[in-house]
Amino acid sequence: MAARHNPHTMEHRLLKAVATGDTNLFKQVLGSQSSATAEQGEESCLRGVTAEGSSALHIAASCGYLELVKMVCAQDISLIKASNNMLDTPLICAARAGHIDVADYLMECAMDEQEDLRARNLDGETAMHEAVRNGHLPVLQGLMSRDSGLAAVVDENGVSPLYLAVASNRADMVKVLIGESSDGVSYSGPDGQTALHAAVYVSREISESLQRWKETLAREVDGYGRTALHYAALTKNLGLVKLLLADSSLAFVPDNEGLYPVHIAAIAGNVNVVCKFMKICLNYDELLDNKRRNILHCAVEHGRVQVVWHICRSPKFVRMMNARDGEGNTPLHLAVNHGRTMIFSFLMDARVNLNIMNNEGLTPLDVAFSKIHSDYTFSSCFLTGDGDRHSARARQWMRHDLVSIPSRFFQQEYQIMSPSPVAHFHQTWQLNT
Repeated sequence: MAARHNPHTMEHRLLKAVATGDTNLFKQVLGSQSSATAEQGEESCLRGVTAEGSSALHIAASCGYLELVKMVCAQDISLIKASNNMLDTPLICAARAGHIDVADYLMECAMDEQEDLRARNLDGETAMHEAVRNGHLPVLQGLMSRDSGLAAVVDENGVSPLYLAVASNRADMVKVLIGESSDGVSYSGPDGQTALHAAVYVSREISESLQRWKETLAREVDGYGRTALHYAALTKNLGLVKLLLADSSLAFVPDNEGLYPVHIAAIAGNVNVVCKFMKICLNYDELLDNKRRNILHCAVEHGRVQVVWHICRSPKFVRMMNARDGEGNTPLHLAVNHGRTMIFSFLMDARVNLNIMNNEGLTPLDVAFSKIHSDYTFSSCFLTGDGDRHSARARQWMRHDLVSIPSRFFQQEYQIMSPSPVAHFHQTWQLNT
């Protein structure tokens, strides 16, 4: 940790000199102080600090005044180790501001090079963290050439400089960090994430670079048990998903909630991505989360019309249509429970068993009667006829009438979903049947 001195308030003229880069005023202040200091045994005025605890060297380094930095160091080299209230050293200040010439000089003057270069502030960040976060490539290059071990230091949240570079979409910085001297470089991020977890959101180029650098990154999970593939499944970037699926076994890695990447894609409504996973996961109907939900359950619950539409149109997905989750609910139960009218119409199929009861002993028809919807309601249609819930009229409605919802109702929901959803389905989802 950087050194702390017993502070006294910085003399006003000294503050003005270092804040404005006035070397003449700086010399005058030191000249007038030197004789008095020697006679009275007082501490040098350079030991004075601002309200934030910053020394003259902190201020000069932050402002990029190289001549003043040299003059201060010539008077009191120990100030290189001094830290302010945020535990920032002068080097951290220079790196944050991007003053490469000042940073280089301070690194040259470091008395204990590794200790001084790796000093951490109140957030546990080093000069390298600050250089990366603020986008100062030359400073990063200088730090790496002096001490590549800085790339192994993480902050209080476990965030490495590499993770910051990736999250900032700085491919040039990533290249510097994972270059020839990349042994020991940390790739960690918050909540147990790796740099690859962050890369899937920002850049395929960076993702490919990280994959080439360290192939095992794709298998690492974060604090939620998710691989980078889980996060890629949230995006619509099919190319990125294919890149990560170079190791197809990753498709069968569940997170802490039992969600496989295909579940995530279904929840996000990414039909192309779901399609790709289902070509790999031939036992997709057996991939269940901790609530025993398959991908159709997830798509229905989150209202992903496009995903449900495709599953319902293919005969090979019939097992999922009648599957019960941990609460005994079929996808049809969930559609009724959440008021998913259009999805309900897709699920109304001769292959669907209308008599399946959930753990509460309720069929989808029973659930419908417990729900009241404000517009086109399930319950009002069920009550048509003699009022008997189990009348032939109710069954007929479930099998036929809702499928023939007035065209204006379909058009209204389709317009919300996409301009031409049916055409989109045919174009984007091609599975071997």
